[in-house]
Amino acid sequence: MEKVVVLTIIFAVIILYLRSINGELAMLTGICAGIIILFYAFSYLSEVFSVIDRMIELTGIDRDMYKIIFKITSIGYLVEFGADTVSDFGLKSLADKLVFVGKIMIFSISLPIIYAIINLLSGIIQ
Repeated sequence: MEKVVVLTIIFAVIILYLRSINGELAMLTGICAGIIILFYAFSYLSEVFSVIDRMIELTGIDRDMYKIIFKITSIGYLVEFGADTVSDFGLKSLADKLVFVGKIMIFSISLPIIYAIINLLSGIIQ
């Protein structure tokens, strides 16, 4: 985690310096910095997958439900990252549209979970 923080601070200093010299180069450096920092975050995903596998084994809940939850979480993070990046370019209205589309995608992907909950509740009521 310390590496990510130090790397981010270094990139921030470089980007601030490049802004005074060449704004376009600073923007490109910002994009590259975001991608590199994102790849550092991917190294933690193996731990997440092992915990999810243990949860599936312990609970006995259908593996497809966990896949849906993981997709929803992934979409949320990716949309947030993309919207923040687009917003950094000064295109806030486009970033807002990306967030809206992300919410629609999350809702559509979560429909099987909503259906399973309604099905479970109707079974309990009857």
